[in-house]
Amino acid sequence: MPRYSAAMVSHSFWFTEFQAYVELLNTGLSEADIRVKAEEENYFKQKTAARTHDLLLILKKRLDTLDQDYFSLFVSLDINNQKLVNLVSIMNMNRLFSEFMYEVYRGELILGDARLHEYEIQEFFNQKRIENAQIASWTDQTAKRLAGVFKTFCRESGLLKDCGDYDEVRRPMLDLRLEDLLQEKHADRNLAVLLGR
Repeated sequence: MPRYSAAMVSHSFWFTEFQAYVELLNTGLSEADIRVKAEEENYFKQKTAARTHDLLLILKKRLDTLDQDYFSLFVSLDINNQKLVNLVSIMNMNRLFSEFMYEVYRGELILGDARLHEYEIQEFFNQKRIENAQIASWTDQTAKRLAGVFKTFCRESGLLKDCGDYDEVRRPMLDLRLEDLLQEKHADRNLAVLLGR
């Protein structure tokens, strides 16, 4: 049975921090160097040492799903595509979020409806509860918080726009170099999400 995690309820999109971490890696700093910089200089401007620790742990996990080819390309991408790289790393790291993006967001692009309603997100979680005992054991509050995080991440990456009663679904303008890299890395599922195919 697939293992899922609800840990994302405490995560942020952390794009600025992700961007800064990649830039530090590209200057030749090691993860250990970056950790020292974060802890001793509060480089990522977190309010507490515990928050810095959590941020570093999550960013490292996200970045571990990518490789130097992504980091090298990252600096020449526009901000919108840099946000998509961050989103791809989150999809790579979190199975449930990846399934949400593939089944719900991609589904909206394919249908061309361009409107994502709350009940559609609720249907996704209800179906997952039927399919998986682990998800079925989560409280309604956990599912609701995860749904909120999923929407926030999509909004912050430019894929959804809050319109009050629904979210407008937006097709990303994927840089051809990033598209080529995803193809080269056999990231077919991520490409299907971003291209709506």
